[in-house]
Amino acid sequence: MLKVEVECGIFIEICNLEFMMMLPLIAFSVILSLVPFSVALSTSVYRCVVWKEAVKIAFVFALFQAGMTALGWLIGFAVKGLLFKMTVPVAVMIIFFIGAKLFLDAFRLGREYRIMAVESRKILMGFALVVSINSTLLGLGLGLLYKDILLLAALIFGMVFIFTILGVRAGKLGMMNLGKSAEIFAGAGLMAICIVIVLQFLKII
Repeated sequence: MLKVEVECGIFIEICNLEFMMMLPLIAFSVILSLVPFSVALSTSVYRCVVWKEAVKIAFVFALFQAGMTALGWLIGFAVKGLLFKMTVPVAVMIIFFIGAKLFLDAFRLGREYRIMAVESRKILMGFALVVSINSTLLGLGLGLLYKDILLLAALIFGMVFIFTILGVRAGKLGMMNLGKSAEIFAGAGLMAICIVIVLQFLKII
């Protein structure tokens, strides 16, 4: 009986540890989904996006966000050994820069920068590429911190796909200001995560 209780306790601890390790990856995945959410919302407000188009938009954005993040991760992971003790500070600076940029862009860029012609494949892919540039830089920072690229890429793909569909739905309901709020939250969220990483690095928490 005691052996079973010990084994159950160990199993619970392992599950808790794995969840705590996944939590930052889930947070980054949600944050990376908020810009595609905003673009899909703004586009849906000004144009009648049918569900077939919504699925196409979601798939393209998810593919680019996951792929470009993975590309950035590969670069970051490759140069990680060259940074020695500066790995965490450099990663934090990169992530904080992206967070600050997203936060400021939410106020600086007009709604016209978030509206695309979804019937044009070239415009859709170009938009997805531009939006995913920040993801590449963020992936570079994540490559310095995390090893689970397959899990991260899968989470990003799934989250971006779901949030893009939700963005189209929110646009159809006329929730115009929700897109800007999502971008503000994304930028603030990344900066908040940076603060947590620094506190952990300094062993304050």
